[in-house]
Amino acid sequence: MIAFDAVGRGEPLVLLHGVGANRGIWRYVTPRIAAERLVLAPDLPGFGDSAPVGAGFRLDKTAGALADVLAGRVTAPFDLVGNSLGGAVALILALQRPELVHRLVLVAPAGFSPSPKLVSAAAGWLSEPVIVSRRLLGSPLMGSEIARRVLLWGAVAAPQRLSAQDARAMLQASRGSTRIGAAVAAVLRADLSGKLARLELPLGLIWGARDRIVPIATLQSILAVRPGAVVETIPGAAHVPQFERPAEFVAALRRVLDRL
Repeated sequence: MIAFDAVGRGEPLVLLHGVGANRGIWRYVTPRIAAERLVLAPDLPGFGDSAPVGAGFRLDKTAGALADVLAGRVTAPFDLVGNSLGGAVALILALQRPELVHRLVLVAPAGFSPSPKLVSAAAGWLSEPVIVSRRLLGSPLMGSEIARRVLLWGAVAAPQRLSAQDARAMLQASRGSTRIGAAVAAVLRADLSGKLARLELPLGLIWGARDRIVPIATLQSILAVRPGAVVETIPGAAHVPQFERPAEFVAALRRVLDRL
């Protein structure tokens, strides 16, 4: 079962989240778009309230499971937006089922800086206990500006500006996820440049200028493969601009889609 929120009416727009998050990471984006479009935000398989697909985490199986569910939920091709891990899954889905996707927008996508197998395996092994510990131990500390800076470093450019409630929501977004480590290992091993070169759909890219998790330098690697991609950067934002600066993110997304 894949859990998702569906809000609004009109042309469908699908939003895919990253590692350590769930569909709630789009909570400030969805209301801004749902007045004019049908917005669907699923939990990736193995994250949030969605059951995993088989053992471990495979990008192709994850994309296939999402495609099957979305094909039964919407009747028209949808615009597909993916952040981080969700960007990697979105690219695979668009390649597997191009008839389902109208335009593809990748937001600081993972999968373009492959790591050696041992490194990716170690990162996967470490990431799950780190994220779980951060959620359990860090959530009560989110009233502290210092704690927000330490625990949300890299994901958010200015965590001290987040409310304690929003900071706590970011940490709690990993609750229920069972494939964090496997997904981290899988996406760190991936080299999606070759797959991107085969993509025939219109492509947009959005990046937080202060992203430390998937640095904006990665953008140049992607543009070397797809020089015609439409690009928007968001100053003062990091890896999850849709949560940190939702108004700027929605404006950037609209500009990208208009240009595509």
